Amino acid sequence: MSVGIVIPVWNLWEKMTLPCLMSLVKYTNLSDIHVYLVDNASTDKTATHAESMGQNLFGKDRFTYINNSENMGFAIACNQGAKEAQRDGHEFILFLNNDTIVTENWLPPLVKALDNPRVGMAGPLLLYPDTTVQHCGVVISPFLKMNHIYCTFPKDHYIIKKNRKFRAITGAVLLCRTNEFFAYGMFYEEYKNGMEDIDLCYTYVEHGQMQQVVTQSIVYHHTSQTPGRLDAQVGQKNGELLFQRKKNIATDAYLYYAQDGYVPALTKDFSFYARLKEDKRKALNKEISQEYSDNKCLFLLSSEPFWYDGYWFLMKSYEKQGKYMEALAFCQKAFSFCLTKEILYRFIALAEKTNDEQIIRDITTASLQHIKKLESDHEKKISQLRNSLFNSEWYDKLLKTQALDTGEFGDY
Repeated sequence: MSVGIVIPVWNLWEKMTLPCLMSLVKYTNLSDIHVYLVDNASTDKTATHAESMGQNLFGKDRFTYINNSENMGFAIACNQGAKEAQRDGHEFILFLNNDTIVTENWLPPLVKALDNPRVGMAGPLLLYPDTTVQHCGVVISPFLKMNHIYCTFPKDHYIIKKNRKFRAITGAVLLCRTNEFFAYGMFYEEYKNGMEDIDLCYTYVEHGQMQQVVTQSIVYHHTSQTPGRLDAQVGQKNGELLFQRKKNIATDAYLYYAQDGYVPALTKDFSFYARLKEDKRKALNKEISQEYSDNKCLFLLSSEPFWYDGYWFLMKSYEKQGKYMEALAFCQKAFSFCLTKEILYRFIALAEKTNDEQIIRDITTASLQHIKKLESDHEKKISQLRNSLFNSEWYDKLLKTQALDTGEFGDY
């Protein structure tokens, strides 16, 4: 096994890059790897410390520091490091964000996954620092929005343990075969720190390969630490470029949810979400109503995070106890899974009870923007749905699920 690990960086030496490198030293067989750190013109200690520290940690023959005179962006930096790895003869290239921390035995399962020639690229199960799921695969909604499936689920949830293949996975930790990466054209360099990984994944799909998330490999990911990473205008331009380039992007989220026993559904305002089957939902509501406690409700939610009634029960309980910040946290969790006007109005009402002017202002402004967007052109959304599910039985199926959006969560 010979792996060139490419790490593009821009500042964040002490906060992110150094801890990332230290974790690599601790949990990786150094004889298997060579680290290529590509510095996009950092102005912090990266510029003065990275080369010497990297050579001390990995050895001069297993660490290469590439210093750019200006910030070239993610795609160009990754391609730079990959070219060095190719010159050095590495069989595999692994792209690694500097805001990650690897764990014991993280690399061998990824390499093993590429024994299957139909798997183009492999990535690990990514966890937030609180150990909930950050990424276990990328799915596309019927409105062609990309989401990390089961984001914030408990890491030990039975659904998370499945090793799945996806059209797309995140580029935060991404292993590929060197020869294929260059044969397929590398990262497309016109993106501005976003969508490069999705574009590359769909290039692999065009060559008949899927990507795999290997849950035996675990890496912690702080997510989007680079300044400007979440700029809305940049994100919109990246998205437009992606859909111009890749005509093979297709909705698939409903297939994964249905396969896992959930009900892919639409709210009356055309938010796409996954919900429990009604018999399961009612059984949980009955169980919690017979003998309610916050701890019991939390336990049931950990087993079924799509049990939306549970969030309402907790919100009401915390509100009665005057624990408004806790209530806000679970309200936010609920609409991260299922965005409705009811939950957003509840978010505003809870914020007002905190008597904190900044919290009230921020939550009210953001929530009203979401509500306005939800109330926007339904005919346009129907058209989007029809186009994305052309000739599919799921078009009618999803529209029928809008009848389940009764606004009665937590009322049992």
